[in-house]
Amino acid sequence: MAKLSLAALVPLRSDIAHKVTELDQERENNAFCVYIKGDKAEEPSRSFTLITEELEEAREDFRQIDELIHGANLAHNILWNKQEISLFTAMQTAKHMRKEAASLKRYGSMKKEELNTGRFYNGGEQTITRAMYDIEKARENGLQLERKVKRLSQLIEDECHKIFLEFPQAEKYIDLED
Repeated sequence: MAKLSLAALVPLRSDIAHKVTELDQERENNAFCVYIKGDKAEEPSRSFTLITEELEEAREDFRQIDELIHGANLAHNILWNKQEISLFTAMQTAKHMRKEAASLKRYGSMKKEELNTGRFYNGGEQTITRAMYDIEKARENGLQLERKVKRLSQLIEDECHKIFLEFPQAEKYIDLED
């Protein structure tokens, strides 16, 4: 029985999704052939039916690994900010923190005031755009949040390497022997 870490199942899930896409494209390519009237149609090396069966099997494997991963993400916890949170919550938190850190760093790279060239408002008067926040503080907060999210990501990654789940279909997609 194939037991893999949660960390190994995530890229395997991507591999299976890629396989589904490949089989879908292969079926599309083999579904029809164009030939000159009077000539014999060239038969594809793999039949539409065979490809469809493999595609259905790969889709089912994808559904099962997806469910396995999501279940593990909900069932396992890490300690963050002095409280237990699920891996799912931790991943969502990290995603939002990364977005906020990027926004704050972007705000931190702006100028305090900038003359708007080429834009004339109020009867032809030049305008100035002024930042209504502390630019340096925004940059510092962005960098600090970036460090925090790196720590959270490390905790998530560490936990994912400790969790082992059975996924017998893995042997169809990767070589499990060392």
